[in-house]
Amino acid sequence: MVASALVLLLLLRKFNEDARSYTFDRYDSRPPGPQNITLDLSYLQGYDISSTFTYARRMITTKPFEGERSTLTKINETLFPDYRILEKGGLSAQEVTELAPLALQVPVFPKFDTSIMSFGIATSIPRLNDSIPQLSHWLSNTSSLLTVVAPSHNDTLDVELAMQNPPISINLNITTSSLPFVKAYFSLVKRLYDSRTANTQWLVLIDDDTFIPSLPYLISHLSNIYDSSKPQLVAAISDDFDQIRTWGMIPFGGGGIFISVPLAALLVAPGVWEKCMASSRNQGDGIFSDCVSIYTDVKPIFDHGLNQMDIMGSPNAGDGYFESGRRMLTVHHWKSWFDADIPLAAKVSEVVGDEGVFMRWCFAGGVVLSNGYSIVEYGEGIGDVDLSKVERTWDGTDGRWLHHIGPLRSKLKEDKKKSFRLIDAEMVEGGLRQIYLHKATEGEAGVDGVLELFWLK
Repeated sequence: MVASALVLLLLLRKFNEDARSYTFDRYDSRPPGPQNITLDLSYLQGYDISSTFTYARRMITTKPFEGERSTLTKINETLFPDYRILEKGGLSAQEVTELAPLALQVPVFPKFDTSIMSFGIATSIPRLNDSIPQLSHWLSNTSSLLTVVAPSHNDTLDVELAMQNPPISINLNITTSSLPFVKAYFSLVKRLYDSRTANTQWLVLIDDDTFIPSLPYLISHLSNIYDSSKPQLVAAISDDFDQIRTWGMIPFGGGGIFISVPLAALLVAPGVWEKCMASSRNQGDGIFSDCVSIYTDVKPIFDHGLNQMDIMGSPNAGDGYFESGRRMLTVHHWKSWFDADIPLAAKVSEVVGDEGVFMRWCFAGGVVLSNGYSIVEYGEGIGDVDLSKVERTWDGTDGRWLHHIGPLRSKLKEDKKKSFRLIDAEMVEGGLRQIYLHKATEGEAGVDGVLELFWLK
């Protein structure tokens, strides 16, 4: 009886291990080439799309591998079949063309001890509550401590409990403070230092809209390049040289300020801390920069993977960043200076892992997928478009940005670049469904375009 139960247990385990490959094999066994199938696409009726629209879909399987992530991976096949013209009123039993699932390689990253970083944010309770979706992506179920300093608010306890309890499970401590914001921000240095553990190596100042695509990669990056056993300051600098002219070569907290514990010890020393807290500067970053410069001989190291993102323009000003394929350690200003739905973009990590967020592939026919952000069709193929350069999709002259983002290329006109931007990502049965939308422009007869990617789980 015991032997039979053991055999059954082993068979069940084998079935679970093979479930993913079984799903892939089931699709891969179909005849090669496009197949016409009937699907219920009624979920598309809920989106703001034209009554007549073009549509195509593709299922994707992922193949994990260990190794470096490329800024651009070229795939020698088309991403989608020919588009179908659909009517929004008749989608419950719609015939569409489907290709066999596409296998894409996505790097996996080893787990690191997240307790070596302790994060601090000065904000308000309503703003903190609004930030839960993006904080959940990179802080949930980690050993990193998040310390928040905020004015007193009736919802403080409710927000704290919501963030601490499953499924969010963030290691959080909210401290009420009546200090002015700039002083509350700087006070985080001492609060993080006093709450450090034996494992803590870095104290990190961020904003409530600082997004970290992959905390394991960030930890690996800092651990491999910088020595936290010495007084060290690693920080973001503004990507806009006009901001540097105004504020100086100071650490910019939105992109992240990483303070080694030995440096923090120098800043909180008696006689130093009190003088720093008495500063008349009206900027938290400025108080911190002055304190480091006056009372230590440590000079900031500006890491170009930390992105302040001081860019403005249209709501899509951030396109150049997110379509660059570059591995970003931090992302900032995505819901203030320009518009990007970062929590929505990060949703795909539930299937492909953190390393797949914003990963970029180029397909035959000049179609480029920036995962979680956009699918772009280049009107004349890739041609002379140098995808190793960042497209400057924001306002300002190139010279202001070269020190951090370059090399740059000029913004393309709509007849050269047709963009489908992510408008929804949802876990459904079998995987994650992404919807990318192109709103019709002049000359397109009011016909929107919808592209769907289904990431098989």
